[in-house]
Amino acid sequence: MDRAQWTATVDQLMRRDWRIGIDDAGIGEQQLADHWGQGDTPAAFVDWFAEKYDLIRFEPGFCVSRAQPLK
Repeated sequence: MDRAQWTATVDQLMRRDWRIGIDDAGIGEQQLADHWGQGDTPAAFVDWFAEKYDLIRFEPGFCVSRAQPLK
């Protein structure tokens, strides 16, 4: 997989699981290049990034309702 495909896959996984893309997450080109060069898979990179920044996985069908005012 070339670097462009690898980066596109990372972005797709980030959007699917965390609902943010590479740009939204602030992931820089150098960080992507480093992990791609080390042979990380896109999934391994996304897992590492999510753990490092303590992201909360998107759960399909989960909806947070508006909180009720305190009385």
